[in-house]
Amino acid sequence: MNNKRQNLNVEAILVHLAIIFYGLSACYLYYRQTLWTGGAVFESDLPVHIRMVIVDGWYYSLTALVYKLLYFLPDGNLAIAIFLAGCTMASVYVTTVLLQVLRGFFANEAKEELQLFMNVRRQNLYLFGGLALNFVMPCYVTGFSDGRYIGMQSASIWHNSTYIVMKPLAIICVILYLNLLSKIQEHFQAKELLTFAGMLALTTAVKPSFLTVFAPVMLIFLIVDLVKRVPFRRLFAFGCCVLPSLVVILIQNAILFGGSTGEGWMIAPGAVLRQHSGYPAVAAALSVFFPLLVALFHWKDTRYRVVQFVYLMGIVGFAELFLFSETGKRAQDGNFMWGYSFALLLVFTMALLTWWKSLKQLIGLVVGKPVGGRDSSEAKAKVSGQSIQAWTLAGEVIVTTIVLGYHLYCGVLFYGRLLQGVSYYMWT
Repeated sequence: MNNKRQNLNVEAILVHLAIIFYGLSACYLYYRQTLWTGGAVFESDLPVHIRMVIVDGWYYSLTALVYKLLYFLPDGNLAIAIFLAGCTMASVYVTTVLLQVLRGFFANEAKEELQLFMNVRRQNLYLFGGLALNFVMPCYVTGFSDGRYIGMQSASIWHNSTYIVMKPLAIICVILYLNLLSKIQEHFQAKELLTFAGMLALTTAVKPSFLTVFAPVMLIFLIVDLVKRVPFRRLFAFGCCVLPSLVVILIQNAILFGGSTGEGWMIAPGAVLRQHSGYPAVAAALSVFFPLLVALFHWKDTRYRVVQFVYLMGIVGFAELFLFSETGKRAQDGNFMWGYSFALLLVFTMALLTWWKSLKQLIGLVVGKPVGGRDSSEAKAKVSGQSIQAWTLAGEVIVTTIVLGYHLYCGVLFYGRLLQGVSYYMWT
């Protein structure tokens, strides 16, 4: 037992070391990006974001204030790189928490326990899952998009600094929201509502993309709960948590799309998706191939609220990406993609949990003991049924594991090439 415990502790140390190594490599990447002045080598939005505040004095994101403070340190570029690397590592750890929260929420609704092996090992798996979820990228197939990232959609992004900072904050918002949603039949505590409202406003101040996807889904759930006769005053108080963020987003809208900027937005179905793909539907499907397969195998899970929440986030995010486009100088930037990119993280997280559940069930069927006596016809029927179920589950797990593996391969390859200085456009 002691040896087994030691092995599990070694596993935990190795996963933490992998996360630290990831953070250090991200720091190197971001530092090289801060030095970018043109061309394809270490190309990034980061120098543009720094210049917007240092040179132009343009403040639309809270990150501008952070850059302003850090840039005037002895090595401002390195300080900014360390800050972004910290946000990148934070994303891994809060994704680990998100996995546990979604698993608990789902297990409570499904009236089942999704325990995986031993408690310590399960915690190690959550850590590894959190790391893996920050690397998944679209299943790239040559010819369907202009590049491994361009023309497709991904939750794993390393070139846009405001998204990098928004990501861990948005995950915390989701965790806080789910905590409140689980208490919708009870009385909320004022400090819980204020904490959620404050975190939502902070996240929006960094980048408004999360709110544009999250707020519509929250509104849908509020309406559904009102129909279910949840007290209006409680729902009203819950909904008011979004008001500070709406004020923030109105200010940002005036800065980004004010009359003097010459910028704006329009309804242009499919315009953004067609910019870098001749097959936008195929590219979009390949971007979420693993979650699509899992959803097909487990379509009955949509009866659970947490699954509905995750899928609605994905649907609303994709609808925004599909319908809207900017005008002016940013017409080619695809900035309505960022909300969907974050929603993809939730979709992949839910899919990974469901995949883990199927894997556990398959292991149970494979190593489980036959039911009943050897000569019992009833026992033989049960064994036969278990055998059919095992083969069905095996097919599902094999197919989804291969696809998940390719998502991860594409992400690790993409990140490795970024570290070598290859542009995030990455045409091949």
